[in-house]
Amino acid sequence: MNLRRKRIEALTTVWSIVISKPDLKREEVVEILRSVYESKSIEPIRGVGNPPDLYDKELSSLYIIGKWGLGIDKDLQEDVLRKVFSLEIQFELMWNALREATSKEGFCKELGDLCNRLDEGLAARFLRFIFTLYYFGFIKFEELVSLLKKLYSFFENLQDTVRRFTKFVIAYEIGVRIDSGKLKTALELNMEKNLLALNIGIPKAVPSTSYIVEVSKHFFTLPNSIVKNLLKTEDKKEGKGEFDV
Repeated sequence: MNLRRKRIEALTTVWSIVISKPDLKREEVVEILRSVYESKSIEPIRGVGNPPDLYDKELSSLYIIGKWGLGIDKDLQEDVLRKVFSLEIQFELMWNALREATSKEGFCKELGDLCNRLDEGLAARFLRFIFTLYYFGFIKFEELVSLLKKLYSFFENLQDTVRRFTKFVIAYEIGVRIDSGKLKTALELNMEKNLLALNIGIPKAVPSTSYIVEVSKHFFTLPNSIVKNLLKTEDKKEGKGEFDV
């Protein structure tokens, strides 16, 4: 079964539990999410790393599928949602503000103090939120790229975070092409990743081939023969500053 579909089914199962127990706390929902995922032998959206708060981060997936996929926000009281998804609701506010913003000033005007608290850690989780919207099909790739470029241009102190996340996005996109059979050789992969980075327009955002393969393994089933072929000409100098989602 398609891994995206398996994740959606698991998230739907979690929601069936959550809506029957409106008094659950955030940490309890995290444990339910973990239990359901493990029972279905799937894992949260992630890059190469496996951070200890990975399932807390995966609440973005639960919130997004619940609101845009299932329309659960129409049936649950707002205070119930806020009790569990206060962080994700902030990310939604940031997403809407960034979509409309043409400058840092305009973005921050909409967010107030939240803008002042936008450090590397919060920015990384926000970027994960908007990638998750894209992954599940609720925004187009062009919007994802636009949001990356805006955040990069608005916040000089977050440029490295955005650059590293862009490498993750490119790695995922290359994985899509490998999975579909469009890329089969190291030369094709190298050309495509450089072209993607050029089109996105964020400097020094070309991921290493080994990073692409490792990220792709968490989203697709890649034949070993293809992986070995793609890694034949890996540049050992590549890979500095790559991202754990």
